[in-house]
Amino acid sequence: GFDRGAYISQIGTTNIAQIDQAGSTHYARITQNGAANEGTIDQGGSGVQFAEVSQQGDGNDLGIIQQGNGENVLYMAQQGNANRALINQNEAGITYNAAVVSQNGNGNDLFLAQDGSDNQASLAQNGNSNSMTATQLGDANRLSWTQQGNGLSDLLINQTGGAAVQISQTNGGR
Repeated sequence: GFDRGAYISQIGTTNIAQIDQAGSTHYARITQNGAANEGTIDQGGSGVQFAEVSQQGDGNDLGIIQQGNGENVLYMAQQGNANRALINQNEAGITYNAAVVSQNGNGNDLFLAQDGSDNQASLAQNGNSNSMTATQLGDANRLSWTQQGNGLSDLLINQTGGAAVQISQTNGGR
């Protein structure tokens, strides 16, 4: 089991962090290092909600929402400047939704929604000005998506149940 609670650690100036929990089996940790970073985690529902996020750099923004009767697990890291991420997990079943997300670089945008049961996503952006949007609806979806380079297009991935997708985008940094 997890240690229950909310933990915030910030080093730098004008950072904002907020954790809201409605339930007895939730764990959240926000670590921010830099200036003008914002991080929000909102956890509810009767299931176990687990989120551990880190931001290093300036002007990064992330919002995490975890709800449901099952278990949601998220590990997220942003390193660089002006990166944005919004992640919404809603586990309705008896298993779990899981996501491992990283953004390294500047000006990257990422949106992930998991609504169902037994969905798993591994998302990584390395470079600048990249976009990623992924939605996993239903059960048993698997997504592995990596972007390596600058200005890579958003493919708007939508999985509706039992889908497995692996994507690698590169452009050599041009």
